[in-house]
Amino acid sequence: MSERYTTMLAALDAGTLPAEGFTHRDHVGVTVAALKQGDFYDALARIARGLQRLANNAGVPEKFNATVTFAFVSLIAQRMEGGCDSPEDFLRDNPDLLAGNPLDGLYPEGQADTPLARRVPLLPVAAR
Repeated sequence: MSERYTTMLAALDAGTLPAEGFTHRDHVGVTVAALKQGDFYDALARIARGLQRLANNAGVPEKFNATVTFAFVSLIAQRMEGGCDSPEDFLRDNPDLLAGNPLDGLYPEGQADTPLARRVPLLPVAAR
C-alpha cells in the first residue's frame, strides 16, 4: 500500500495532519488506505473522527459534514469491492470521484448542506 496515504492516515488518526494542502484527492486516498486496513465501520469511524478533528483544529468545525463523509466512504468501499491494490490504483481507476460531485442528484438541493446533514448522515431521497 502507498506509504504516502498510510502516513497521512496515521497523522489524521493522531490529529496531527495539517489541513492546509489536504486536497480532495488526499481525502479519497486516505479513505482507501483506511478501508484497506480495516472493515467498513472501522474505516468510517477513523475517517469521520479524523476529518472532524481536522476541521476543528483548522478552526472551521462547520466544514465537517457527516452526510458527505458517510456517502463518500460508502461509495469508495463499494467501488473497492472489485479489487484494489493501492490508493494510487483506485485514484487512477476512479477519476470521476475527483472531478465534479458524484453525489449530485442524490439529495434535494441544499439538503446535504444543512446543519442536520453536518451532524447526522442523511440518507439520499429516492425518486417517487
